[in-house]
Amino acid sequence: MARFLTDGRIDLKSMTLDELQAELVALGHPRFRAKQVYKWVWQRGVSDFMDMSNIAKDARTQLAEHFSIDFLAPAMRLDSEDGTTKYVWQVADGHHIESVLIPDPGIEGHSKPRMTLCMSSQVGCAMACSFCLTGDLGLTRNLRPAEIINQALQVQASLPEGQRITNLVFMGMGEPLHNLSNLLRALGVLLDEDGLNFSHRKVTVSTVGLVPQMLKLASVTPVNLAVSLNATTEETRAQVMPITRRYGLEDLMRGCREFPLPHAKRITFEYVMMRGFNDTWDDAARLVKLMSGVKSKVNLIPYNENPQREILRPSDEHVKAFQHFLVSRGVQCSVRRTRGIDVSAACGQLGKATQGLRIEEANIEGPTVSLDDAPA
Repeated sequence: MARFLTDGRIDLKSMTLDELQAELVALGHPRFRAKQVYKWVWQRGVSDFMDMSNIAKDARTQLAEHFSIDFLAPAMRLDSEDGTTKYVWQVADGHHIESVLIPDPGIEGHSKPRMTLCMSSQVGCAMACSFCLTGDLGLTRNLRPAEIINQALQVQASLPEGQRITNLVFMGMGEPLHNLSNLLRALGVLLDEDGLNFSHRKVTVSTVGLVPQMLKLASVTPVNLAVSLNATTEETRAQVMPITRRYGLEDLMRGCREFPLPHAKRITFEYVMMRGFNDTWDDAARLVKLMSGVKSKVNLIPYNENPQREILRPSDEHVKAFQHFLVSRGVQCSVRRTRGIDVSAACGQLGKATQGLRIEEANIEGPTVSLDDAPA
């Protein structure tokens, strides 16, 4: 049983329901107590065991002695002109992570309104993709399961009554599959009907292409998969995504073809379009070939320019023509609309808001969360 400790107590929010049940039975509690506590924490969002009114007072006191109920500390909130909101959180050791809430009113007769939360899985990122500012931070550590789940819990609590997060995407800071064990624990709570009760159809995990971990994810949970592709040849992909040197393009596409997909699901291939680098008609033709034999959809992401990179964004006209080329050849394809760029909340920009924050280190007891399956 994995244990995450805070001030000597067990971090309750990083436990599965089964683990919590085992701990409570060992302390002399009835088995049903675990589900009571679990619902109080995840469905009612309590911060104090004394608020758990259907549990005897002496039992609540014992729980408070053995377990902690941790939350993220709000550090900053930035509201974009387009309605996007960036949340900056401070975690227990003083570092910062970011989440982005993206409202979409939908299009009548075509798509329903959505409220999508883009979540982080690590403090920084080890993948060092050249077009992504988060990669400049390097990797500090993995997020605990509680730190992952609390992003959804606390953003939901901040919304006006009647509004609800509808979709979760793990496309924020970090590579989710680089933190696979903690991600799977978090997904367990996010999808549990006694937890936050999200549908697996509304949860998407993005990866740069950690092929073994992709297949492990599929063996445990049926959430959606998004693969960050961004190039159509081995050489160009290696220039912008160092992970290619470990899992080449051929390995990645083979893994995608082997990826078990439930009926009606497709793998999303994210393709950041960079002018003159990966947006030629030869690239478009190669992309059509790469999608052959894969249940897929391509999401074109025009690069979000910033002063720290010399990379340029293609024109809107070129992006539209590139999309038409793919669609006319049978590739399901969409273009991601840039959101939150004025608050550095757009794709590839997370981490900018935290760089100017003063970091105050705090002591936190317990073992350091180890990295699993680190790329070479």
